[in-house]
Amino acid sequence: MEHENLEKKTSTVPMLRKEEKEVALDTPNSVGVGKILIREDTILANLPGCAVCGKGQFACARVKNQWSVLCWGKQSEKNYYCILVILSFTFVLSLIGTIFLCFTNGINDAILSNMVIRNNSIAYSMWKHPNVQPTMRVFLFNYTNWEEVKYGMEPKLKVQEVGPYSYSQDLERVNVRFEKDKVIFQEKSHFVYLPEKSAGPAFDKVVVPNLPLLGVVSKAVSLNLHAFAQVALQSSLRWADHPEPFVKLPVHRFLWGYDDTIIAAAKPFLTFLGQLKFEKFGLLAAKNNTFSETFTVNTGQDDMDKMNLIERVDGHDHLPYWGSPECNSLQGTDGSIFPPSQLDRKTVLHVFYPNLCRRLPFVYEKDVETPEGITLLRYRMPLDVFDDPKRNPANQCYCEIDSGTCPPKGVINVTECAMGAPALISFPHFYLGDEKLREDVEGLHPDPIKHDSYVDIHPTLGIALNGKSSLQINIQVRKSPSFNALHFLEEGLVLPVAWIEMSVQELPESVKSLVYHGTYSTAAAQLGLTVISIITLIISSICLFVILIRKKRRPCATIKISVDPETKNQNP
Repeated sequence: MEHENLEKKTSTVPMLRKEEKEVALDTPNSVGVGKILIREDTILANLPGCAVCGKGQFACARVKNQWSVLCWGKQSEKNYYCILVILSFTFVLSLIGTIFLCFTNGINDAILSNMVIRNNSIAYSMWKHPNVQPTMRVFLFNYTNWEEVKYGMEPKLKVQEVGPYSYSQDLERVNVRFEKDKVIFQEKSHFVYLPEKSAGPAFDKVVVPNLPLLGVVSKAVSLNLHAFAQVALQSSLRWADHPEPFVKLPVHRFLWGYDDTIIAAAKPFLTFLGQLKFEKFGLLAAKNNTFSETFTVNTGQDDMDKMNLIERVDGHDHLPYWGSPECNSLQGTDGSIFPPSQLDRKTVLHVFYPNLCRRLPFVYEKDVETPEGITLLRYRMPLDVFDDPKRNPANQCYCEIDSGTCPPKGVINVTECAMGAPALISFPHFYLGDEKLREDVEGLHPDPIKHDSYVDIHPTLGIALNGKSSLQINIQVRKSPSFNALHFLEEGLVLPVAWIEMSVQELPESVKSLVYHGTYSTAAAQLGLTVISIITLIISSICLFVILIRKKRRPCATIKISVDPETKNQNP
């Protein structure tokens, strides 16, 4: 029965008179109905949870064989404040949770914190010996008519692209040590030939430029040797294993090492300079089963915005080769992981290439999707990255410091990283390079789709999941009248040697699982917790509002009393 109606009814229950001190309770009769006499100002005043339940604050109403007594009073102060504290605590927690989940990347940061390189952690084991094995594809330029050009039978050199010759790279980081939030290490790579992904066997023979000969002659020219020294050098070169400017070799020997008396004679000098990293000369010999430079990288332990950024190479915090601090900067990553704070589609990312003695920029191009539906950010190497200073003033510092001589459009000079040989780097087939570079040598066909470089990065984890780097190695002819072997080649001629593509074609299951949970599980957890926090905030806010605004007297007890039918109609 509603409380409002109870208040309007008059009690017909027999009541004790005010001067009586006890409650009288008759023993129930044979039909189980008993009689209770109550006194308004004494009995109900001591009910738990009720306050000031005196005369006139309750009424009785007849319901068949039972009588109900409703006591109205205040809730106890203890219960009221307990409820108030609980609701306030819930409100504060839900408010903090809502702000944390809606306006911060707390969950993402928690996941990224597990990617910090710490000694003996899971992230450390994956970083020390990655199970992602990139594929390296090598395309060589086979010179088909160099002898005809030498004897004046044809005016221009012709090349034929052969390959690819594919290799998988197994990378391991060695000599690792930690210093606060820095990790210092070297890299050691092992390349394994992949015949099923190659165009031919590794013992295919190709005619390629004689890199040791061209390098030694160029070095002699730059040193401006005395005439007597030049004659002596010319005589020694005549008795070398490979005295001609071009040499015919099997692919695997040209890439990974072959005996050459020129290199053998230069070994003491190169060892003294610390530039000798191989026993036999080969285009890629310095990268296979050898130790790289010593890198110092920020682990991100103290600052996630610096995660995987290179801070020192061989103990130096900048490069010594170029003409400005910007060009000599090391600030960049190795291309495998980027600080997530930089992935805002506006920031230019930098990848450091030790082989190029510099870092290269990557700019955001577009969003792409994986077959699993995961959105990645594609960053591409700018088209003007190898332009001459007239078209790209930022490249002025990559010209020679002493002479101010700049390489042609489309190539960069990396002589300092090639043991003094006049090496140049470009896009494959001189894509986007000066027209003269392609006119000097026949058989070059740039392909904008095939010859580009990009990287696809997970926007939350900062991991590079896909990408391709395509760069071409060239050598420039430097001549002197004392060296007759190069007489038929034009001074300054840039000879393409090979172009190399590095790519990730398949990710292991462990990386796929990490990416999946970092994308979907994290998003689901954040969404679920956000919804729960918002709902809890709304409910706790409403409850607090009600309990504070509508604080008033409420019913605190209802007593049902069985009585003898004979007393139903008695008046108090």
